[in-house]
Amino acid sequence: MYLGHETREPAVEAGERSTTPVTISDVARAAGVAPSTVSRAFSRPGRVSVKTSERIFHAARELGYRQDEVPRVSTSRTHHLVAACVADAMNPVFGATVKGIFAGARKRGYMVVLIDSNESSDIESETTKRSLATVDGFIFAGSRMSDAGLRHLAGMKPVITVNRKVPGVSSVTPAADEGLGDALAHLVADERFTVTYFAGPTASWQSGVRWRSLLDRARRNGRVTVHQLACPTPTIRGGIEVFDMWKAHPTSAVIAYNDLIAIGFMRRAMACGVKVPGDVAVIGFDDIPFSALVSPALSTIRVNQFQMGVVAVNRLLDTVERPSRHEHQAPSEDVVPVSFVARESG
Repeated sequence: MYLGHETREPAVEAGERSTTPVTISDVARAAGVAPSTVSRAFSRPGRVSVKTSERIFHAARELGYRQDEVPRVSTSRTHHLVAACVADAMNPVFGATVKGIFAGARKRGYMVVLIDSNESSDIESETTKRSLATVDGFIFAGSRMSDAGLRHLAGMKPVITVNRKVPGVSSVTPAADEGLGDALAHLVADERFTVTYFAGPTASWQSGVRWRSLLDRARRNGRVTVHQLACPTPTIRGGIEVFDMWKAHPTSAVIAYNDLIAIGFMRRAMACGVKVPGDVAVIGFDDIPFSALVSPALSTIRVNQFQMGVVAVNRLLDTVERPSRHEHQAPSEDVVPVSFVARESG
C-alpha cells in the first residue's frame, strides 16, 4: 500500500524543486475529491470509479506524489472470479444456493470458487483473507463471521450475504415471517396450540429471526404457546438428538430451523413409538428435495434457494462492474418470497 510511506518527488516551484512535502490532501485538492477518496483509490482501486481514479492518479503524477508507484487504471477486469462461502457444503440448502450463484455468474462471464467454512467463523475468516487478492467479491451463505468482520471485509471488496442481514452490507433474505405465519395458522386450524421451535446454530442470524417471528405471531394469536430448544447441530443427527430433550416436555407440534433437523426428529420419534402427525405435527424449513420423499412426507416452508443465489450474484456483480454507481448508495436488501407446503407430517 502507498499510504503511510509518503515518499515523493518535490513539487516544482519557480524553476526549482520545492522541499515542501506533497500530501494526500494536496492530491485531493488538485483532483477535486475528498482525501478519503484518494486513500481508497490508492489502496482499493476497484472501489473508486475509473474516471475519478484517473483524475486522482493524474494529479498525483503532476504533483510528484509517489510518481513511481502511482497506478494507471485499466477498465479490463483482472479476475472474473467471485467467491461463494457456505457454512456447510454437505447441506442441500447451500447446494441449491451455490447452483444459483454458478448459473448467474456464468451468464455474466464469471467463474466461482467455493469455500466451505464447516460452520466455523475462524475458517471463514482465514480463507476469505487468503482469497482477497484473487477474487472480485464475496457471497456468504449462512455466514458465521461477526457483523464487524463482514463490514470490514466489505470495505475491501464487494460483499453480499444470503440468509442474513448485516448493517452496511448488501443482503438477500427469505420472507421467513410470512411462511412461519402460514405454518402457525395451519397448526392452529388443526387445534395444535403448543409448539416447540428447534433452533439452529447460535451464530445463525436466520435462526434468531425465525424464533422472534414465532414469538410475535404467538403473542398476537393469544392461544398459542411457543418454546425453544437448542438443537446440537443443524443436521439429521442433531434432529435425532433433540428428540430426547423434547420428550421431557412434549408439545403438540414442532417447527424446525431446517428440514434436516425435522427429518432426524421424525425418525427418532417414530422409532420411539411417537406417531407423526398423530402425537406431534412436524414442520421443517427450506423444502429440500428429500422433504417430499421421506415418510411421512414433510410439511415445510419452501424457500427458492436457487433464486436467492441468482439474485445475490447479480447484485454483487453490479457492484463489481459499476463501483461508482453504488459507491454512495445504501446497501441493497432483497427479500425473496416463501410459501408454506402442507404435506403428511403436520
